Amino acid sequence: MSKGTVVNHTFHTFEDCYTGRTVTRLTAPEYIHHHPYFYYKMITNDNRYLIYASDREGHRNLYKMDLESGIAVQLTEGTGVHDFSCSLTSDDRYLIFCRNKQIVRMDMMTGAEEPFYETPDGWIPNANPGLSSDDRYLVLVELKEEDVVPSRGDWSTFEPQWANKPHCRIVYVDIERQASHVVHEEPHCWLGHPQLRPGDPSTILFCHEGPWNRIDARLWLIQSDGSNMRCAKPQSHEELITHEYWLADGSRFAFVYRHHDNGLRESIRFMDPITLQEDEWMECSKYCHFISNRDNTRIVGDGQLKEEHFIYLVDVKERTEQRLCSHGTSWASYGNTQDAHPHPAFSPDGSFVIFTSDREGKPCIYRVNL
Repeated sequence: MSKGTVVNHTFHTFEDCYTGRTVTRLTAPEYIHHHPYFYYKMITNDNRYLIYASDREGHRNLYKMDLESGIAVQLTEGTGVHDFSCSLTSDDRYLIFCRNKQIVRMDMMTGAEEPFYETPDGWIPNANPGLSSDDRYLVLVELKEEDVVPSRGDWSTFEPQWANKPHCRIVYVDIERQASHVVHEEPHCWLGHPQLRPGDPSTILFCHEGPWNRIDARLWLIQSDGSNMRCAKPQSHEELITHEYWLADGSRFAFVYRHHDNGLRESIRFMDPITLQEDEWMECSKYCHFISNRDNTRIVGDGQLKEEHFIYLVDVKERTEQRLCSHGTSWASYGNTQDAHPHPAFSPDGSFVIFTSDREGKPCIYRVNL
């Protein structure tokens, strides 16, 4: 199959047996289908089209689906596409994605591709780059090639990669000028998930990656010129922090927090990136991932435990949580550790949520209206 190939999806609608909500399966379980990582822009501003990945030709490529008709068009071809790491620009004009060691900008009207950054020899990109809210800048983490533990497509190499203490660096890219510079290097620390503050692309949020009880601290901030690196929240080995993201207005970033001393209860917290003042907002179920809508009036999260197999919806003002529907996923790996992770995400207008689950076979994409 090649770019431009048309795929027809037949939607399947059912009533969630726990909440009565109407859930629509957008893809069929014969192939692996999933949407991009939850904090990327994957739905067009008119709420009409979804960017997603599929292995229907034996390897992962990206597609654009019409959410009204189910008709999808193949956007990429060949091998090496990083299927979770792609984002539409704010105006939907371009799709930024990773292929092998290149970062590419695709014109969504013509399909033309323009590589604007390539990781140099001796380094491997950690394929979760962060795009600025004005679409001009991008930040990514690179690992020294000799320190990379080859993935087996499951979680078996996660702790060995941390234990290998890889040489990592944060790279900042000016897309317009096609120029880049190294912000920060760590010779013995695994870095990950760099994200640029909305409205302030000079501020970078990133993490020390690894097993939650083995890292020194997860949350870190640094300026794009390499100055003012600071640990946002020191933590002990009894504490777990995951999975951070910026609010759309850039005022704060959010994360979930657990501590063994309080019975592993989990709470949603917000932090001011300037003062590092922390706001413990409310207790919640045990989310693996969560994200706010555009105006931070709602949060959606995916329950991680066997008895918490739900997509949860939070009313931020009222500080209440409700079950939206069961995701029912197994969390299994299908060649990528994230394939069956729900990764719930809001549509731009907040009228529906999409998530991934393997409840009916291979991972599929689902939509639930709010």
